[in-house]
Amino acid sequence: MADRGAGQRTWSLSPYQVDVSFKSAPKSEEAANWFGPLTPITPLAPPEVAGRQWDFPAGYNLSTISRPYEPVTFATLRGLADGYDLLRLVIETRKDQAARLSWNINSRNKTARSPLDVERTATAKSFFARPDGIHGFADWLRLLLEEVFVTDAPALYMSRDRGGRLKALMPLDGATIKPVIDAWGRSPQPYMDGDRLAYPAAYQQILKGYPAIDYSVRDLIYRPRNLRVNRVYGMSPVEQIITTVNIALRRQMYLLDYFTEGNIPDSLIGVPENWTPDQIASYQKYWDAYFDGDLTRRRRAKFVPGGVAKTFIQTKEPELKGPFDEWLARIVCFAFSISPQALTQTMNRATAETQKDLAEEEGLAPILAWAKSLVDDILASELDAPDLEFVWSPGQQTDPLAQETILSSYASKGILTINEARAVLGREPVADASANRPMTLTASGYVALPE
Repeated sequence: MADRGAGQRTWSLSPYQVDVSFKSAPKSEEAANWFGPLTPITPLAPPEVAGRQWDFPAGYNLSTISRPYEPVTFATLRGLADGYDLLRLVIETRKDQAARLSWNINSRNKTARSPLDVERTATAKSFFARPDGIHGFADWLRLLLEEVFVTDAPALYMSRDRGGRLKALMPLDGATIKPVIDAWGRSPQPYMDGDRLAYPAAYQQILKGYPAIDYSVRDLIYRPRNLRVNRVYGMSPVEQIITTVNIALRRQMYLLDYFTEGNIPDSLIGVPENWTPDQIASYQKYWDAYFDGDLTRRRRAKFVPGGVAKTFIQTKEPELKGPFDEWLARIVCFAFSISPQALTQTMNRATAETQKDLAEEEGLAPILAWAKSLVDDILASELDAPDLEFVWSPGQQTDPLAQETILSSYASKGILTINEARAVLGREPVADASANRPMTLTASGYVALPE
């Protein structure tokens, strides 16, 4: 090999000579020129489009039906929830579990409160004792949870008095509400128009097939629980198991037809081959009349003459309940985090109790957290009480003696203050300043811990 100058090399291969020339180029340029990624196409949209949430269809707000561009309609979801017995039972059970719990509204500040704070807390409790002015809190919550579990479209109309103050939270049929989106695919928010706050239309209520009423975020609370970034509608538990529910409905109809439309008798008895149809019909009438009305004869064997009893075929009953039915029940219960213990074969008692507690913890706690978040937002935005919070009372009541021992121990060791211990019991705080300081019990009495 001989060097012929910069950038050129000569390879001597007898009897031929190969001259290879190349340019000294950076490796990055060589990689880019050989099947490289190339420069991306220049964006076509204006810079203001940045931040669009999802690729919604053009003219999305022009639809005159609720839930447009969705594969499953609200009517289908409600039909499935009402048509499948097991699914309806699971929904009602979950609603019962949430509605049976007691609740309270407390101050976030656990120290002593002023008389004004006590009055504001009492006002908030009075409002949520009957949020829509008609139903109690438990019934009001059941209306909301029905929408959450079936359509995931809970909606509350905020009725106001002449002064603009919130008067009632009235549940609406979420299936009639169509969310409106802005240019970025989100719900339109209030904006300043000069010196006043403007509220654009964020929702439309579809009645009789037409957009009837526009609502802003000040008029309507639309609160799906399971939102997705590429949808404006939630995905309810019923929609998540829609295929399973369809299968279960057909299984249920099959069993119903067996009892109402079936034509296979319990047994078939052969007759002599020389019998005519008239003779067979005549004997059939005699046989039926013999057992008609006399219950004691129906379970007794009867001897028949000749070749009538030469052939006897006992038909087999179909399997009315099997592992497949339990599998369907488990899927439905799992979607709502309900223990399938009552619908499946008997299992170990300890295991069953563990599954029941786990189901309540995993399934009920998120529902209660959703309800708490909803009420807390209303307290902050509508009742001007961000310092108050909605609190669920524990479902399992602690033994009073055990609770006294625990709280006394915490208070005497400085883990809790006296007012914090009283808050656990749901009692009003003591006005004394020492009740807000952690103290430890010594031989000479209580001593305040240094701050």
